[in-house]
Amino acid sequence: MKRNMKNKAIVIGANHYNTLGVVRSLGEKGVPVYLILTSQKGGYVNKSKYVIQYWEVKESEKSIMSVLTNNFINEEYRPVIIPTSDFTMKVLDNNLNTLKNKYIVPNASGIEGRVTELMNKKLMNEIAVESGVTVPASWEVLLDNEETLIPNDIIFPCIVKPLSSIDGKKSDIVVCKDRLELKDKLFKLKKYYYQVLIQEYITGKDEKMIEVIGCVTINNNEIIIPAIIEKIREYPLTAGSTSYAKAVKNSRYIDINKIHALMKNIHFNGIFDMEFKYANKKVYFIELNLRNGAPGYIFSKVGVNVPYLWYLEAIGINIDNMKKEIDKSFNFMMEVRDIRHVLNGDIKLITWIKDLIRTRVFLFINFKDMKPLTSRLFKR
Repeated sequence: MKRNMKNKAIVIGANHYNTLGVVRSLGEKGVPVYLILTSQKGGYVNKSKYVIQYWEVKESEKSIMSVLTNNFINEEYRPVIIPTSDFTMKVLDNNLNTLKNKYIVPNASGIEGRVTELMNKKLMNEIAVESGVTVPASWEVLLDNEETLIPNDIIFPCIVKPLSSIDGKKSDIVVCKDRLELKDKLFKLKKYYYQVLIQEYITGKDEKMIEVIGCVTINNNEIIIPAIIEKIREYPLTAGSTSYAKAVKNSRYIDINKIHALMKNIHFNGIFDMEFKYANKKVYFIELNLRNGAPGYIFSKVGVNVPYLWYLEAIGINIDNMKKEIDKSFNFMMEVRDIRHVLNGDIKLITWIKDLIRTRVFLFINFKDMKPLTSRLFKR
């Protein structure tokens, strides 16, 4: 049923299929979508037919806030802001007191700066443990100008990460097999970080990466989780994003009650993306991102539209009778990334074609909205 929605949706994020998925999820339902793209190099997300107006800006707090305050501050109906990156979520969080009376914004406890605090991986791990979730053994290490002190009890192999999800790049996340390799990596990271998180690298029998995308509504604190994503492939192979996976209706790996407990303990209202790793008959918490997850559009394509559900509830529309879980499990693919496994020789073409045939939902190609694809392919 089409609704006459007067609240504008403002999607803020990078030129990435994560952002495109949110734009499409809202636009397909008739929501008026405005886009702030944190890229000045030209993009494909802004080519979507669902974008009414867009701005390309620097990835800076000042640039984003300038667009918001100069263009939307006097709206009769409060616009709903949905971030698709850690950086944009931090900008909103740092300016919550300025924004919250004029906009509907994801937040934690309505407190400015609280979401940014929760981006600290050490703090989030502590809350996860309190919520009954298993976390890999972890060490916080200061990268001093002098010799960095490496704890003696570190378990190898280990994985090194920036302490905050807002800092650094995925390429800075690295697995080290011994103390010598760890020492070398920490020395290189001194240029960019004051401190890092080192964790036991979970590996073993039947290992599998698992992703949970959902939302906590802003008025009624309802937790919506359409399904559990069990990853089959990521691209790149190490520290990559989901490229081929299965959305599972009833996953045997995840205890939904523990996810509910964790989300209740952080008092966050917004869309979230959580990752776990299964190995040796145990499930370990890896991270929680307090913004939309990259594969989230797959659920919109099967009738469980998380951004739309969050938007509707935020503007006061009752969503009690709307679909919130998938009907059955299905395979999905981020096709323009996953094909690179064939081009790089990671998998055989015949294997990829078989997976393609098994795929029910594709993340990027949309015959009703083709300009983002042609723009990406031909860079125009």
